[in-house]
Amino acid sequence: MAETQRHAEFPPTKWSVIQKAAGASSASSHAALEDLCRAYWPPLYAFLRRSGHDPDKAKDLVQGYLARLLERGDLGNIGPEKGRFRSYLLSGLRNFLVSNLRHEVAQKRGGTQLTFSMDASDLEAALAQNVADTQTPDLAYDRQWAETILDHALEALEKEHTARGKGPLYALLKPVLTAETVEDYASLGDGLGMTPGAVAVAVHRLRLRLRALVRAEVAQSVGSEAELEEEMRSLFAALSG
Repeated sequence: MAETQRHAEFPPTKWSVIQKAAGASSASSHAALEDLCRAYWPPLYAFLRRSGHDPDKAKDLVQGYLARLLERGDLGNIGPEKGRFRSYLLSGLRNFLVSNLRHEVAQKRGGTQLTFSMDASDLEAALAQNVADTQTPDLAYDRQWAETILDHALEALEKEHTARGKGPLYALLKPVLTAETVEDYASLGDGLGMTPGAVAVAVHRLRLRLRALVRAEVAQSVGSEAELEEEMRSLFAALSG
């Protein structure tokens, strides 16, 4: 299969946003960068927090790093053929941290500005609850990346069911979608007017759809089928770790 054909199999959304953000400074490129920031700042933040930076410093470094990607035009050098966006972001952050730019981030406020709010309160609670003291920054990054991907997929699944008038069904079943087992289908059915068997079927279908949405989300940040399969394995390993 030709290289261009293989890449065409993958949803272009994320890569389109990345390459749009790499364009000339404009309202559209700035908005595109902010889309990326909203999608990917939590894993970067988790990495920095586990590296020993306090919350304010971690926010400052994340914003400075992502803004610098646009200022330097670094995003123009990447695309699906370059592999995993996850690896690219972390490698870039490492380079950013070992440079002398940390002082610039704290002092410089005249360059590219990221205007969206970075509310890390929920993330801080998750880090305190889920991340063991012995977990390395790399593992924290991978786990938060996986949780971010899962959150995006859950949001998409919710939107689908709300649009179809099945919001109440989704709201009631959401908590069990990521559980290892579901023991009480009868109680769930009571809240929906469904038999336990019907609830079991609904949960199974929702889980299948959720997995498909996770796969589609992951596919948007890799460059090949082999990388997609490896990222899926890495994602589920990170969530179960």
